[in-house]
Amino acid sequence: MKYLPKILFVDDETDYLHLNTALLRKRGFDVYSLADGEEVFTTVSSFKPNLIVLDVRLGKHDGRTICQQLKADPDNSSIKIILGSAFPEVAKDYDQYGAEEFLQKPHTIDQLISRINHHLQR
Repeated sequence: MKYLPKILFVDDETDYLHLNTALLRKRGFDVYSLADGEEVFTTVSSFKPNLIVLDVRLGKHDGRTICQQLKADPDNSSIKIILGSAFPEVAKDYDQYGAEEFLQKPHTIDQLISRINHHLQR
């Protein structure tokens, strides 16, 4: 049985979320998607992702705070997290929240997969 890397994709832009989820699945990833930050912690506990692609602005939730809370939990601290946003001003301090990287939107699926693969190999 082939190992499929598990990706949790969290973004409140549903078209972007569904498109990227479908494209990542087509490229061989096991993807679980969420359209808001409400269920991130319970989904992380049950799905056990290797990597999370997490939007910074999730309606009433802040992806940076979610990232910081996940990284503070010893059970989740090894999960790789890529923060993303269309707002470049939030990129400057992504590492203060424990994220491995910030990915500017818009981006191509190849750029996203390249960054995911880079972090999964570390």
